[in-house]
Amino acid sequence: MWLKGLMLGAAIGCISAAFALSPAGIALEESLGLPLLFAIRGRIPPPPEVAVVAINQRAAEALELPPHPRNWPRSVHGELVDTLVAHGASAIVFDLRFEKRPDESGESGETDRSDESENEAFAAAVERANRVVLLEHMDKRLESFAIDKGGTGATAETDHATGPVEPLARAATVVAPFLLPKTAGNVNQFWAFWPGDGPVATIPTAALWLHALRTDRGALPPIQALVAGEQRRLAAAAGGDGALSVREMLVRAREGLAGRSDIVAALGAGGDPAMRPSASILTRRLAALFAGSDIRYLNFYGPPGTIPVIGYDVLIAAARAGMPAAIRLDDRCVFVGVADYSTPTQDDGFATVFTGADGIDLSGVEIAATAFANLLTDTSLRPPAPLTSAAMLFVLCSVIGFYVLAVPARLAVPAALALAAAYVAVAQILFNRAALWLPLVTPAFAIALLVVSALYCHYVVARRQREKMQQAISYYIPERVVQGFADSGGDMSAANEVVYATCLAADMEDFTPLAEGMRPGEVASLLNSYFDAIAKPINDRKADVVEFRADGMMCAWTAPQPQAEVRARACAAAIGARDAAAAFAAKVAPRPLGVRLGLHDGEVFVGHSGGGGRFVYGIVGDIANTAARIEGLNRYLGTRLLASAGVVRALDHLRVRPVGQFILKGKNEPLSIVEIVGRRDTVSVQTETLCRRFAVALQAFSAGNAEAAQVLFAALLRDYPADGPSRFYLNRLLGEEGGQAGQEAPMIIRMGTK
Repeated sequence: MWLKGLMLGAAIGCISAAFALSPAGIALEESLGLPLLFAIRGRIPPPPEVAVVAINQRAAEALELPPHPRNWPRSVHGELVDTLVAHGASAIVFDLRFEKRPDESGESGETDRSDESENEAFAAAVERANRVVLLEHMDKRLESFAIDKGGTGATAETDHATGPVEPLARAATVVAPFLLPKTAGNVNQFWAFWPGDGPVATIPTAALWLHALRTDRGALPPIQALVAGEQRRLAAAAGGDGALSVREMLVRAREGLAGRSDIVAALGAGGDPAMRPSASILTRRLAALFAGSDIRYLNFYGPPGTIPVIGYDVLIAAARAGMPAAIRLDDRCVFVGVADYSTPTQDDGFATVFTGADGIDLSGVEIAATAFANLLTDTSLRPPAPLTSAAMLFVLCSVIGFYVLAVPARLAVPAALALAAAYVAVAQILFNRAALWLPLVTPAFAIALLVVSALYCHYVVARRQREKMQQAISYYIPERVVQGFADSGGDMSAANEVVYATCLAADMEDFTPLAEGMRPGEVASLLNSYFDAIAKPINDRKADVVEFRADGMMCAWTAPQPQAEVRARACAAAIGARDAAAAFAAKVAPRPLGVRLGLHDGEVFVGHSGGGGRFVYGIVGDIANTAARIEGLNRYLGTRLLASAGVVRALDHLRVRPVGQFILKGKNEPLSIVEIVGRRDTVSVQTETLCRRFAVALQAFSAGNAEAAQVLFAALLRDYPADGPSRFYLNRLLGEEGGQAGQEAPMIIRMGTK
């Protein structure tokens, strides 16, 4: 038993390790494990070198300014800069966009004289301060370009940066973006360097450099020397005396030190910490920043307002009255931005692990301040290296698996639970003290699985013979039917039912000529291997009925009533079978193997049929026949996977291509048919372009505009020579209008054509 336990633990360990390293495993840890670690840890104090100046409705009302910050006079921001400099701020970061304002007509235009005056006043304050970081907005845009001399065009995504207006861009010490990775859930990461077309330092990185420049210049020369190869120092004013601009220096530092962990170690070991402790610390922090990853996990300090927040209006009012600031700002990096925590309808809020039941999110400016504080203290969350994480899970599961089956269950289960609790405690301690983020959810599931396995081990052994018998029968009849047959005392009619089903018909391509050149045993072996390959994704999606018919298959997913989940599983299985067949064909090349698949849904009879004492269990009904007809349509359209339009309704995660309306063989009514291209998140840009262009061509065809359709389909085939539907329609048009014999199928009808 102990050997089986070791093998069980090793197997679950391998699976857990693979899952933990997969995108799904990482997403699960981010959505469940990470919030749990933060919840147990709770709020912690941020470093004292950071503060936030909040722009909100209260500030606007107190200063009698417009509600939206973009309409504030920019001279007020200049007044704030002077105030912050007077209070000793080491760096000032504006998480606001200072672009050209719209003119009175509402369209973008040149600023009027008033705006120019406001910009100049703000720019003068920024230039005097010589420590201001302004926001550069970065977004993705689709750019068109020619791909050949014939003028054929294509599109691609490019980074587009929009900086502040010219006077402010010149006056700012640094202009930098602040980007958060796109995610459907919580914001957990930030970019320290935006890769784009080349490394670009983001706001937290630029702020750390300016903070070091103001608080301890001794921290910068070692970094500059490593980059320039000599003791090259920045001038006090960025870009002055022929020195590199701060932005250029940051880029060179990133390019020169990326991945150089040896330099970080050397800087940490060198120098005399008793003589220059602060310089030594900041130098190490900067080296770790430039040598580390472009993207980092945020180590949040707590719910909104954990980082010290002072109202914009409070600072301005205090300055105008000659009063000191409400909090000390000496040698602090100050982040200025929208932060309104009085209402859940925030203009600049982001969901994080600390978003509470009240719906209040962290503002973008507080997230930027958090990122800066993480870099300053080098406490961004650090997941273990992939191999380390995999080895840890493998060893943990192997040890528990060995133990739970080597000792009685009454001792093994408590011990396994104690070990799991110990692991969670260690993970929490490392998270709290070293910002080390160990996987939590995956090990918990793995340990739970091992415990359950131990509890049921002897039960499984006792039922082994019965299960072997049921397994043997289930090769021919679904297991649930076998069980129902046994429970009903042998009454076959108990398994008969009329249900809603999504049927999948699959057929091997060109099987007859292939079988003619092979011996029967070779054909059977090839068929079995082929069916093993395409049946796996079907079984993974839990098909209720699977029938093998010579070189074809008929499968069904059933439910008492129509369900989108049933159709989604069938579509996922069809995509998986298509891909599995392609992979299998590559293995047995040059044998010409392929698969055609068709999907249709509706009511079917599922049960026993036959006579004379012999019965088969299968699917009976028009829906299954129609699925087979749709499968056969692939040979005319040159496609692999077709479905009736009803199958993919409300399945927005799929990318489908409508290919027309057809009257199938033996049918009287036209049926809308679509090609299932794949999941939207896996479809390439080229395929998306093909689908869009095909839709335009098909619309022209359906509207009876044969001339335009012919031109469009011909253009599609020039760009996508292997696209079967485009070739089908072009041949049909040529056959109808040019008098040529097209590859028209006799059962095809396109509605609206001439």
